[in-house]
Amino acid sequence: MTPCANCGNPHAHAYCPQCGQQRLKPGVRIGEVLNDFVGGLYNVDAPILFTLRSFFNGPGALTRSFLAGKRKAYTPPVRMFLMGVGFYYAMRWLLNWDPVDAAVLDAGLSAVPDTPAMQVNHWMSRNVNLLLPILMMMLASFDRLLFPRTTLNWTERLVHYLFAVGTYLITATLLIPLYQVWPGSQLLGMLVIFGILIAAAISLHQRSVLNVIKAVVMVPVTFMVYVVVCSVLVAWLLGVPLEALVARG
Repeated sequence: MTPCANCGNPHAHAYCPQCGQQRLKPGVRIGEVLNDFVGGLYNVDAPILFTLRSFFNGPGALTRSFLAGKRKAYTPPVRMFLMGVGFYYAMRWLLNWDPVDAAVLDAGLSAVPDTPAMQVNHWMSRNVNLLLPILMMMLASFDRLLFPRTTLNWTERLVHYLFAVGTYLITATLLIPLYQVWPGSQLLGMLVIFGILIAAAISLHQRSVLNVIKAVVMVPVTFMVYVVVCSVLVAWLLGVPLEALVARG
């Protein structure tokens, strides 16, 4: 008999008789991530608060525990991301809030201009659920490039950033009511997002000055590349000339 990876109960069955978790091999594979995506669309019965607490206690420890087989105790990463997206859209709908419009009006304009660049910004804002997977894949790719000594494959790093993006969606969404009271506080939301992603990147690897510097640089650079790539893709989708994205006035 071998112990269950989730609860430690020794057994010789396909499913643990104590906690019910299926016996799994260590690590995670792309097929499991895809299956979890389908399951996450229909099942939200998961310990989300415990997962959030575990993430804030140590993002790297959460991911390594999940990869080692402790699955039943946590909300699966794809499901957590989907729950974060759902919470974000629900809050936007309840408060009738749009981040692009709020930023434009906070800049001192009396109305939101209907320019090609603004059309791209609005599409990106309203379809962030379609674009954020690009950010997570970019983070996993840059992480693999900058931290080659960490013994995690690309898919396992993607799992880590699914946890991170799901956490920042839930956390930053809680600040939306503050934005309406104090519009200038949207900068605080960006600091929360970057802070969570940088902390996640640092905690996944061996702690050293060089690795901290690489994580601090990696996250904003990845985000800027993500914004540029998505802007170009959405402009192409909407038929907006690229020069309109950088036109002043």
